[in-house]
Amino acid sequence: MTSNILSKGLFKRGFRATTIMTSALVFMSTLPALAQTSNQHYQIQDFSDDYYAVIQTSADEDSEENTSINIIDAKTKQTLISQPTDIDIEYELSNSEAYQLGNKVSANIANRHYGEHSVLIYDDFNFDNKKDLALQDGRYGCYGGPSYQVYLKQGSRFVLSEGFTELAQGYCGFFGIDKDSKTLNTMTKSGAAWHQFKEFKVINNKPVAVRIIEEEYNSRSLLSITESKRVNGKMKVENYEMLPQYDDQNAAGTLPYIYTLIVDNGKKLVIDSQYKDGSEQLYYAFANKEDRIELLYEGQFDYDKTTKTLSFTNRPVLYKINNQGITVKLPNQIVLLKSQPNSVQGNLDEVTHFKNVRVR
Repeated sequence: MTSNILSKGLFKRGFRATTIMTSALVFMSTLPALAQTSNQHYQIQDFSDDYYAVIQTSADEDSEENTSINIIDAKTKQTLISQPTDIDIEYELSNSEAYQLGNKVSANIANRHYGEHSVLIYDDFNFDNKKDLALQDGRYGCYGGPSYQVYLKQGSRFVLSEGFTELAQGYCGFFGIDKDSKTLNTMTKSGAAWHQFKEFKVINNKPVAVRIIEEEYNSRSLLSITESKRVNGKMKVENYEMLPQYDDQNAAGTLPYIYTLIVDNGKKLVIDSQYKDGSEQLYYAFANKEDRIELLYEGQFDYDKTTKTLSFTNRPVLYKINNQGITVKLPNQIVLLKSQPNSVQGNLDEVTHFKNVRVR
């Protein structure tokens, strides 16, 4: 009725019927396009008797996609969390095939530090015997790794935790959980030369750093360590050097030093070179069983080719090194630190060409 009246009124104003019909058709044809969306749901692998989770994607005709991870109460069917996320759903589904999960997306996988991670992790993060939730929000971890928003279980709710979420952003993989020591740990890096490791305790339901280790390779190919420990509420900082751990030894099992041996008490001697003052120069490092450097010497050396003995004086102590071990000559005594059988690697004859070595 309204359209007929409108049409008659328009005719009285001189409009043609064909113009009205064309305009109406154009207007109506735009309505489906504005409302046209494609919604898809993907169920996440069962992780709890009390909750289940789905990934919901919604894309309009311009291919703008909004994706969320929804946590739903199994009894009430109420959505408790709807977490926006930026994930590759095709990758997640292909991963599910490998685990024979059908169309379900995997949960509770966190292979540190660069391994596979699920979009959902359900575990007790704050050691209160209640399982919490971490939902992947994208790949904002180190080197494009996964990152998470973390929700702690409080009563019947999951509450977003700023402190725990910070532990799941910018680091390499999801944070580690040590339930025996009740600590959390993270790792991040920059290239191959710098790493940072953090250990946290949960204090007042927040993660608090209690130990931070930063390690960086220096010009001697040793690790320069900056270690911070929380003591009486304050961080105490200590700097030292360590021998690096080499997993990639060659087929013969040798280490990448000019010369090395282990003495009877388990401590290690290393002779190697560094670029210093415009030339390659020799240095001596002596480390404890934990590979921490106890003595580092970079000065003048003497090498006796006849006895194949390298010596130096770190006043007032004289050190002599050969395959038998280390002879330490103190002002009032001489101590021999014998080398363990088969622990010697390298050849001291290779030290003769360094600028800070005198040969006789």
